[in-house]
Amino acid sequence: MAENVLSQQSGPGPEGPAHPPVVAALDGSAHEAAVLAWASALAVRRDVLLELVHVVEIGATLAPYSVLAVEAPWFGEQLEEAERARLDGIAAGLRERHPGLEVLVRTPVGSPAGVLVHLSERATVVVGASTHDLLERLVLGSTALAVVAHGHGSVVVVPESLPPVQPHRVVVGADGSDAGARALAHAVDEAATVGGRVTAVTAWTVEVEDGVVVTEPGTVRWARVEERLRAAGHAALAAAAAAHPEVPVDVVVRNGPPARAVLDVAAEVGADLVVVGRRGRGGFAGLLMGSVSRTVVQRSSVPVAVVH
Repeated sequence: MAENVLSQQSGPGPEGPAHPPVVAALDGSAHEAAVLAWASALAVRRDVLLELVHVVEIGATLAPYSVLAVEAPWFGEQLEEAERARLDGIAAGLRERHPGLEVLVRTPVGSPAGVLVHLSERATVVVGASTHDLLERLVLGSTALAVVAHGHGSVVVVPESLPPVQPHRVVVGADGSDAGARALAHAVDEAATVGGRVTAVTAWTVEVEDGVVVTEPGTVRWARVEERLRAAGHAALAAAAAAHPEVPVDVVVRNGPPARAVLDVAAEVGADLVVVGRRGRGGFAGLLMGSVSRTVVQRSSVPVAVVH
């Protein structure tokens, strides 16, 4: 029988740990290994439950018409049982490699995007993305895109080409928005789990000083703009830094498009993780995913945590 994963809760109750469980969205594709590696490492660092989830989607393309018309229940059960056996094997291997790690297997039947979005209400969801071309630009499938755009909490997008790493160098976009504040807190919290450091990136394109639009690098007005934005960045980091005073934090101010600034700084410092808010200061109220977060997710060569 199909498991009603949507109605189940895992882990301790309200008095439990601050970190939510981790869901590894597994689909048998080429990027599954990277998703599993990142999700399991995250669960071990946070000492939380790891859920291996494969959503069994039964569609007209999966079986002949005769099977769907006459034996659809049997066909769905077979798919679910086969996938559960595969995930049980993966879970057994994880428990052997990480004694003490609690691992559950979920094989619900339904829409992958719908199930994962619902699970994101109570868990950090880790999804995969493919890479292509010489530029290694990420290709988000429809499921990953939907989970990033509509999810809750935080969703981590992991490129398939990435070897297992820890987030020792975290780069985060800081734009003064509420989502940006949550992203800063998430970034510092992640770095704290491994003794890492955080670099917050603030970007600007048009600023006015003394009633003049600042356009010339190296001028006094240009320096004032950068000093003001750097101070604002440190102020925005204050609460997160106070929660984890052991984490070194830096603020980098760049002139130019925000997404480009975040990606450039991530490359320069050799970031292991990039953190962005789903929709920042410039987003429209009805826009689920901002252009900055979408661009960063699609072009980053390292995992990106999108904080909602």
